[in-house]
Amino acid sequence: MLKNYITNAIVLVAFISIIYQIFRSTGLNPSLAVRYRLLSGSIWGLMGVTLIIFGIDLPNNLVVDFRNLAIFLSAISGGWASAILSAIIISVFRLLYFGINPPSIATGITIIILVVVFCIIAGLKIKNRMKWLISIGISEIISSIAFITIIDDVNFRINIILSYCISLSIMSFILYYYVIYIEGLMESFRSYMQEANRDFLTGLSNVRHFDKVYNSIFDNTKFRYEVISLLYIDIDYFKNVNDTYGHKEGDIVLKKVSEILTETCRNTDIVSRNGGEEFSVILGDCPPQIAMEIAERIRKTVEATPIELSNQTKISITLSIGVASYPNPVRDFNMLMERADMALYKAKHTGRNKVVFSS
Repeated sequence: MLKNYITNAIVLVAFISIIYQIFRSTGLNPSLAVRYRLLSGSIWGLMGVTLIIFGIDLPNNLVVDFRNLAIFLSAISGGWASAILSAIIISVFRLLYFGINPPSIATGITIIILVVVFCIIAGLKIKNRMKWLISIGISEIISSIAFITIIDDVNFRINIILSYCISLSIMSFILYYYVIYIEGLMESFRSYMQEANRDFLTGLSNVRHFDKVYNSIFDNTKFRYEVISLLYIDIDYFKNVNDTYGHKEGDIVLKKVSEILTETCRNTDIVSRNGGEEFSVILGDCPPQIAMEIAERIRKTVEATPIELSNQTKISITLSIGVASYPNPVRDFNMLMERADMALYKAKHTGRNKVVFSS
């Protein structure tokens, strides 16, 4: 019996490690899209099936295992959709594997009750520790009632209930801290990934993320026709701002320009700080005329927005913007960046504070 409990414990730890790796980029929570919650419910259900296979086989087709923990984890991490799906998978397997008999019926009723209880508890505004304590306590009570209903031998029944409740309590304690540990690791991973793709000062995409998106778009253009436009943006006379007011005030200017770019561009556009006072915007599905309108809107907004420095001094700045579009007029996607850069160069050397299109 002890060997089976240990095997169940190993299965639990293995599946939890796997599912948190699968969802390392999004995390596990009930606010995920339905498809992700159903995916997690399927994995938790598969965990429950595996726990049954490696459970303790008793007379009269009775199996003792930790499947309740699989249902609880699906409820607390994915809500109703995840919990119901995992419960269906476990129940169907139980019926197919052992057939329809009193233990199977009792198991089905127990699972239905547990799904409802676990989902209600998961939705309560209490600490996770209390959710675990309450859920495991109720799980042990309901399971004990099921054992009492199915097992006739009093001494055997008491031994099963005691061994199950003690083992479940110990395993729940271990899993609680393991889940906290692995969630911390995944949170750190997501934080590092975000920092790797974001400019530390402005919060925009950095040049690494820009290159990644740009190359991805390049790969996609091989398989589908799509108009891509690119803006290269430079703050006019930004060196004078740093020399006159200091680099700290220059950072304020960079942040304000970043805010304007984010607010002025579309939600689908990739706005990046490519370094220093240089920015870029990748405009997907954007023909030249629309790209020029967006660029001109950015230029006018920045020109008309006074920027207040830390000493309450207000200054005005302007932008020079170069625009290039693929596949017309730039026929070769490899030349898109070069053309946008040439257009920016022309804007800066023909008076600044203007938008130039690479024709």
